Amino acid sequence: MDKHLEKRKKLIDEIIKAFDGVEQPAQITLHVAEAHDLYDYDNDAEHRKKDFIGLWQGVPSSHIKACQSALSYVDRVGMRYYLPAYMVWYLKNWGNTEEVRSDQVLYELDNNPGDESLEQYHKERFSLFDKQQLRASALFVQYCAEDPTEFSDADFAKVKLERYWCRFLNAE
Repeated sequence: MDKHLEKRKKLIDEIIKAFDGVEQPAQITLHVAEAHDLYDYDNDAEHRKKDFIGLWQGVPSSHIKACQSALSYVDRVGMRYYLPAYMVWYLKNWGNTEEVRSDQVLYELDNNPGDESLEQYHKERFSLFDKQQLRASALFVQYCAEDPTEFSDADFAKVKLERYWCRFLNAE
């Protein structure tokens, strides 16, 4: 097994362990968030009917693929529930541009330094994360930063790792 694939599998295991059992959002669910991205704020109940109910590990790939912009619109409960699903999906589909159309999951880990309101928004969205969850997120950024395949935006990831996420790598 190649070294990169082995490291990816270990990272997936780390993410699964860190986020096991997190609460599912009741308000801003995946399809509601995707609808908000399309300026549809009046039909949340209808969009919620499309959502998977259960542990985040069971969120169907088809939902993530169809809602790749949704993470930008979830609240802190939704971020803690959906981010691991997106990270694992991204890692499992590494190199598959038919499935992964952008680095949106990586870009959601931007702490937006220099923009006070966006920086505060980032802090709020990650406020429910414990040390292990922050570490797993940091390891995801690190993995993308070390990408030798050019599948991810490694330059972006390197900057975010160096300026922010590196502080969570040693959390135990």
